[in-house]
Amino acid sequence: MNRTPHGSLRVLKSCTSHLGSLSRRITSANCGSGQLHNFDPVTSSKLITELTTYDGGAMDVDSFRRLAWEKPGAPIRLRGFHRLPAMERWFTRSGQGRDQDQAPITLSEELEPFSSTLVPYELVVEEDGLESLSASSLSCLQHFQAWLSHQPAKQDDVFLGEFIDHLIGSVENRQSSFIRFDAPLGLIIQATRYNKSTRSPSCRLRNLYIAQCDIPSLPVPMAQALTTPNLVREGGRRDIYGSSIWLGLQPTYTPLHRDPNPNLFCQLVGSKAVRLMPPNSGLSVFQEVRKKLGISGNSRIRGADMMYGPERDELHHAVWVKPSPSKFICGGVLEPGDALFIPQGWWHSFWSVGKEAEINASANWWFR
Repeated sequence: MNRTPHGSLRVLKSCTSHLGSLSRRITSANCGSGQLHNFDPVTSSKLITELTTYDGGAMDVDSFRRLAWEKPGAPIRLRGFHRLPAMERWFTRSGQGRDQDQAPITLSEELEPFSSTLVPYELVVEEDGLESLSASSLSCLQHFQAWLSHQPAKQDDVFLGEFIDHLIGSVENRQSSFIRFDAPLGLIIQATRYNKSTRSPSCRLRNLYIAQCDIPSLPVPMAQALTTPNLVREGGRRDIYGSSIWLGLQPTYTPLHRDPNPNLFCQLVGSKAVRLMPPNSGLSVFQEVRKKLGISGNSRIRGADMMYGPERDELHHAVWVKPSPSKFICGGVLEPGDALFIPQGWWHSFWSVGKEAEINASANWWFR
């Protein structure tokens, strides 16, 4: 246990029906190219303050309560905080021997029995052009569809093929840059297999994200692999407002927003960079962007309106590309096993770190 003689935690780093309803389930946006700025989310900046970091293995409930509730709230990164069962059960490395640690992570066979489970997806559509060095999302979907047609026939795969037909049609007909839809878990299972088998990196599926999928809605064996952390159950008033799984093919991205309740965010696989702003600073940035664009609205939740077009671009620029010296921003990178406590009202943005098309997964709990 890494404690000081007085029993306080040692700070590691200081600083403060499926096809019939498909047309109703697919929602899309017709603005923007779907491309993020060509920018490394880990790039350091003198304007970004490093997250206050503690040894997560030494964080007991009483210490967490003092840090989270008894002082003015600030984000806390907990290194090596958890080993949620999903980390071992859902994911596996495809390599062997010495190469195993460097091999891409894939989804394990344990998820196969649940491949027909409907989950919410998001797809950011890329387009061919000067800003894109890879094949368009449409081309990747078409390659994936062709690959799937040559796989051993399964009833679920037949349905997936028909679903992808509709998805391709949506991309072709609406020229969408952001699509939100419900589809079977088998979609991302097969997508990871396709990516593993595809020699050309430019043809691999990217930007496909199971986003904000309610953990209690999952089949019981899957939900049991995401046990609620003790800090969530005991560290507040024992009011748990919601929980989600986030599972996607990099890059995955969430623009600047705020949540109505405190949030414990746990990284499972891959890495995520995060930047956070206090309530007043974040609200100021958000209002400045909205005023500049001549729009109004509320950003208390991660909504579709901020996932595409000028608003996403402006928020991204203000947080990741050219933050204002007058606004306080803290940030860092979450590795597998790390957790991040986000106090109520703090604005935050996540961006996956690592190679395109590889798996990134997280889970979170909103509580008080």
